[in-house]
Formats: sequence, structure tokens, C-alpha cells
Amino acid sequence: MKVKAPLNPQVSELLHTISEKMKELNHPPLDILTPEQSREYYKSAREFFTTISIDDLVVEDTFIPSSEGHDIPVRIYTPSGEGPYPVLIYSHGGGWVFGDLDSADNLCRYFSKHAGIVVVSVGYRLAPEHKYPSAFLDVIESIKWTFRNGERLKGDVTKIAVGGESSGGNLAAAAAIYFRGSEEYKLSLQVLITPVMDYNFDTLSYRENHTYNLTNEKMKWFWQHYLNDPSEGSDVYVSPLRVHSLEGLPETLLVTAEFDPLREEGLAFGDRLEKAGINVELLHYQDMVHSFINMIGTVDEAKRGLDEMTLKLKCMLYTVEENA
Repeated sequence: MKVKAPLNPQVSELLHTISEKMKELNHPPLDILTPEQSREYYKSAREFFTTISIDDLVVEDTFIPSSEGHDIPVRIYTPSGEGPYPVLIYSHGGGWVFGDLDSADNLCRYFSKHAGIVVVSVGYRLAPEHKYPSAFLDVIESIKWTFRNGERLKGDVTKIAVGGESSGGNLAAAAAIYFRGSEEYKLSLQVLITPVMDYNFDTLSYRENHTYNLTNEKMKWFWQHYLNDPSEGSDVYVSPLRVHSLEGLPETLLVTAEFDPLREEGLAFGDRLEKAGINVELLHYQDMVHSFINMIGTVDEAKRGLDEMTLKLKCMLYTVEENA
């Protein structure tokens, strides 16, 4: 039997500090926590995630007009220089309920600066005010817009990736399935960071009942707000792991963490991709928790992990064959 590595002590200390702050703020039990309250507590918790200063980028806030008539906020990060650069269309985490362009800002700056890419960060609509498929449709619209505006963005439209963390990873994987086989919107890479891949609470990592950062109860609460009805959980754009065939999907950078309820569904998706002949670069962090990429200013191992995935991202995007 494999013995698990212990939880990273810096992560443990950080989570304890946040937990104490939540107690001080009288964080209510999940069964009575409203989405509005969750967003406020999330902002308070994020104050403990130290950012890393990153300069020498051009950052632009703008809006994408959607076919449904609303505007989708996006933040575009461009390295200094002429380009053209590979492009990553990125969706933040937050269980489809919270998170925004600001919560993903430091990570997007890091990817843009150190991978030498344009990053288009998407402020998709949040649940429960906008349930499935609202967020998914916003990501689809953002991908189409990015391809159509590639030249203005100093982007190389032959090297466009879709990615995200947690619920954002779910949206990225769903979008890659949606655009599979498209010649007009041909994605080169999907970047899935501790992604939600299946509406299923009976995996090994769920049964381990982790209590670090993301818990089983929190995931059930997120799903309850995202879906109109539990029956939607079988939709492949909700549960990408359930897609019948994975052939034709782009190569994949997959990041998983040991102390994460979502670990097994991420690993299962990577395994299925490999069996379908898709190149998968798996980075698994044995002493990390869900959303560790937000801890880079406080946890040394999180920063090392981000450096590793940034290098992989750069290598994979810059070596995409022009006619792949």
C-alpha cells in the first residue's frame, strides 16, 4: 500500500490562518450560506493569498459582446514586444459561484510574463443567478472572439489554448469537446488545473473525505447552485469525463493535487486521453491541496509547481506544429 506524503506544512499553516479568520467573521454553515455571503467570505480569504509583483506587461480590460445580448468582461495580458504570441483563453475557479477577473489576475500575469503568451481572462457569468449553461456559453463566445481578433491581440491563431482552474478547468475541457473537429476554431492545447470533470461524489478521492480547502460538502453546494437539475450532471459539457470518445481533442497539460476531492476524476480524464492517443503532460503534486496555485506568494512548493507548469505551458505552446 502506497504511503501518502504528508500535507505541506506551509499549506497547513495558511489554511489554519484562514480558518481562524472565517471563525472570527462568523462564517455560517454551508447549508445556510448564501452565494452573496460566499463571495464576501471568499474576498476575505483571498487577502491571505500574497501576490507576486509582475511588471512589463500590457493589461487591457474590455468586453466581448455576446450573441445573447450581454457583455462578457475580459482582461487581456500581452507581453512587451511585437509578437505574434501563442494565446491562452483562461477561466478562473470558484465553483461557478464566485471568483472574477481579479481573483485570477496574478496567475494570468505570471503565465503571460513567464510563458511569453497572450492571456485572455474571461469573466463568465456566475451561478446561481446564471445557471448552466451560461458560464459555458460565455467561454464559447470568448474563444470565437479570440480567434476572430487574433491579429489585434498580437496573437498567433495557430497556437491558441483554452485553460482554467477548478470550475474554470471544467469549462475549458467542455469547450475543447465543443470545438473538437472545428477547422475555424482549432484549439492547440487544453490546460486543466485541478479541474472539475464529473458530477460524481463516489470516487476514491471523494471517499477519502479531505477537509483541506475544498471539501465534499463544498462541491455538492457548488453543483447545487450551478445545475438547474441534477439530471444535467450527465451532460458532457457538465461532466467532460463522460464524453463517449476523447479522440481528436487537443494535447493536454493536466495538473492534479493529492489532497483534493477532484483528484481521481482529473487522473481518470488524463488516463482516457492517453488511451485515445492524446499527448498528456501530467503534473501531480503529492503534498498539495485544491487551488494551491493561488498560494504562490506564501507556499514555496506552490510557487515551484507554478514555475513547473508555466515552463510546460510555454514548451507545449511554442512547439505546436503549424499544421498539427
